[in-house]
Amino acid sequence: MNRFQAPMRDIQFLLTEVFDGPSHWARLPGLAEHVDADTAIAILEEAAKVTSG
Repeated sequence: MNRFQAPMRDIQFLLTEVFDGPSHWARLPGLAEHVDADTAIAILEEAAKVTSG
């Protein structure tokens, strides 16, 4: 059985370049002080680990 490997490079590209997530988060008071692009990428990487195991 093949293990699932999340397409992290594609997801990061969509999140930061296509959908411009960081600029949207900056406008939301609850997220602006806690989430930036690096934090979002770290969360995605951890989620990828969970789904691949």
